[in-house]
Amino acid sequence: MWYGWGSFVHDESGKTHHSLYTLIYRDMKEADKSQQPSGSIHEESGKALFTTDLPALALELKGEESWQKSGRGSRTIFKSESMRILLNVMQAGSEIKPHQAPGPISVHVIEGRIRFNTEAEAVVLTKGQLLTLQEHVRHSVEALEETTFLLTVSPLASKA
Repeated sequence: MWYGWGSFVHDESGKTHHSLYTLIYRDMKEADKSQQPSGSIHEESGKALFTTDLPALALELKGEESWQKSGRGSRTIFKSESMRILLNVMQAGSEIKPHQAPGPISVHVIEGRIRFNTEAEAVVLTKGQLLTLQEHVRHSVEALEETTFLLTVSPLASKA
């Protein structure tokens, strides 16, 4: 399970904005049932452009209780109907248990090293590397050293 507690963004003037909500992420089915508002978490302000200080946010996540208890932390930094971007931090030896996403994902390692496992193969990703994975592929992640990575999920439209 991944936990997140709000957004942390800076607008073009450098002003910090927080939008509090709770996200309990098991897989995207659970995230869809979360208490997050629908649409982009930034739509409330009426602004179209936001920046995020990823190193500062990673430090903030490492100061939270979940980092101490589970060795992991996560924060949604953007959410819309077509895309979600989460910043994740993991202590060496921590893992994200096998799960699957309902849409394609990308994983971009900012710092550290992880092993990304599917049932068919495993790859080690290091700083600056990017992985993409198609929807509904069961996978897990283990941190080989303290790691920060961006996860982008593009949920597929549900068939009515």
